[in-house]
Amino acid sequence: CKKETETVTFDFGYNYFPDDSGTYVIYKVDSVLYNNFDPLNLKRTSSHYLKEIITEQFIDNLGRRAKKVERFVTDSLNHSWVPHNVWYIVKNTTNAERVEDNIRYIKVTFPVSVGNIWRGNKYNELNHFPYTDLKFTATNFDWNYEVKQVNQNYTFGSIITDSTMTVLQVNDSSNVQKVYSVEKYAKNIGMVYKELWRLDAQLVNNQTYENNAVFGFILKQYAVEYGRE
Repeated sequence: CKKETETVTFDFGYNYFPDDSGTYVIYKVDSVLYNNFDPLNLKRTSSHYLKEIITEQFIDNLGRRAKKVERFVTDSLNHSWVPHNVWYIVKNTTNAERVEDNIRYIKVTFPVSVGNIWRGNKYNELNHFPYTDLKFTATNFDWNYEVKQVNQNYTFGSIITDSTMTVLQVNDSSNVQKVYSVEKYAKNIGMVYKELWRLDAQLVNNQTYENNAVFGFILKQYAVEYGRE
């Protein structure tokens, strides 16, 4: 008689948020800025490239092991990278955080599962809108992040993966305001897509925000390359 045992390996989804030193992701960042205080430039568009490299480990001010994320920008991939700023990440067995301009965001919780909900902005005491220099005191930042999809296909340029997770951070829209934010993470790459809207308008008769917004912005960020240095 031979007793057989089965070993089951549970995937917590840690590799949706890799933190290996030396790895990098390059993004194309497209943005639209609306400002009715400047009628001649009510709607302005811009594009640039952003490179994020995970570098050295250190101990943060809460006594946790953290890793720096050094960020560089350029207006063309044919030009040199210019240092921009340094953020950092903290990853443990229950969640992964990014500290962006001294503001902590809980980006992912583990184990990864469709329907997971958490307060991703609970440390944002400044009401500072993510990824911008804008502050909106009237905006509710206590967003409930939710995992909407896992192990999904995603393709953009040379980025092709069948293991992508979608995190909806907020979707709060009306005829006068649109607030929307979503991020996608790919296994062994990290974040591959970001879309963020904060627009004011007065919509009637099925008008669109893109054509009728008077203040705010739209930001879209796409991963175009990743690797290790």
